[in-house]
Amino acid sequence: MAGDRRGHKVARSRRAARLRAKTTLDVGFVGTDERFTAPLVDFSPFGLSVKTTRKVKIGTVFRLGIQIGTEYFRAAAVVRSQFPDGFAVEFLSMSLVDRELLRRSYQRLQMAARNASAG
Repeated sequence: MAGDRRGHKVARSRRAARLRAKTTLDVGFVGTDERFTAPLVDFSPFGLSVKTTRKVKIGTVFRLGIQIGTEYFRAAAVVRSQFPDGFAVEFLSMSLVDRELLRRSYQRLQMAARNASAG
C-alpha cells in the first residue's frame, strides 16, 4: 500500500481513475439507523468518496443517491476506508439504468479531462 496526496493508504494500482465532478454534488446516505448527506469528492465506476466529519465504521452498508442533472443515481455501497475529512465506499449493486447513468457521467468527465489537458 502506498499513500496518496492526502496521506491516505491506497492500493498501488486502481481499477479505474477517480474523477472529480465539475459541479458540487451531494451524496445522500441511508443506513440502518442514520440518514445524512455529504459532498462528493471523487468517483469511479467502482466507488466514490465524500467529505464529512461524520464517523462511520468500515464495513457499514448504505443505500446512496446522487442527483445528476434531472436524473438520480442510486446504489448499495459499503464503506471501505476512512480518512480525517471523509470516507470512501465501494459500490455493491445497482440497477442497469443506474449503471448506465454512472457510465455516461464517468465518460463525460474523462472526455472533459482529456480536452482540458490537450488544450
